[in-house]
Amino acid sequence: MVRKTSTLIVNSTLLILLLIAPVKAQENIVIPDTLDNEWYSTWIAGLNGSQSTFENWAAGGQNNVSATVFSRINGAYQKGRFKYGYVINLRYGITNIEGEESRKTDDRIATKHRIAYILNDANTMNMFAQVSFVTQFYDGYDYSGEERVRISDFMAPGYFTESIGYAYTPRDFISFEAGLALKQTIVTDDSLVVSPGYGIDPGENLLSEGGLNLGISFNKEILPNVNYNSSLETFNNLKKPVVSTDFAWANELTGRINSFMTASFTFEMIYDDDVIADELQTKQILGVGILFNLR
Repeated sequence: MVRKTSTLIVNSTLLILLLIAPVKAQENIVIPDTLDNEWYSTWIAGLNGSQSTFENWAAGGQNNVSATVFSRINGAYQKGRFKYGYVINLRYGITNIEGEESRKTDDRIATKHRIAYILNDANTMNMFAQVSFVTQFYDGYDYSGEERVRISDFMAPGYFTESIGYAYTPRDFISFEAGLALKQTIVTDDSLVVSPGYGIDPGENLLSEGGLNLGISFNKEILPNVNYNSSLETFNNLKKPVVSTDFAWANELTGRINSFMTASFTFEMIYDDDVIADELQTKQILGVGILFNLR
């Protein structure tokens, strides 16, 4: 009975966290200093989830299952003072509670590409140009009311960002960057332009902005088999006051249990007044799953 109760508590806790908070994986580009006219690449894929089954359980409960699959590819190349890196991040999660419809818990398509020129022999300063893209696979819904409301879809919204700037990397685990950026928000579904809108005027499908982009990233093994990855990015539209600056802060603490099992805690905070004015978006997740190194 004690064992069954403990399993129930753990599974229920994981399920609640999955329902509340979809994860955004880190999308930092990693270019090893050891590269010399050669390619470096990694490809990982994994599965996180939980499952609970109840039979003659006096306290009550509903059978449920939740799972999130993900894949992340990183690549890098360096020749002399020129270097190039990219990352592709794909995630999709779903939960099913007996007697209710399935609900999406995570959905992300993201890619980032960067080319840079090293300015000094210590490889701590460089100029860069970068392009990034973010959207999702399928429809997203708001379940806060009596009936679900469709609020997003593939390329509704979709985000493109192009930036050029300067990056300073004093140590191999931390970097700072600043530059100029162009940002395009695309909503291909006219009904989603009406609401929630994403800052796009009715009758239009595109919002273009120009501004300043700042960023800090940190990635370090803080304990044996425990890695902390954090990134903070800001975008200030030059036509808006500083208090309207968009920012995204993502944190991921990952511990490796063995060669294929991992545990992770992720917390993310976003402010974008084109989506939800004067409100912070936050999400967090505690997960245990399996991880495969495919390359």
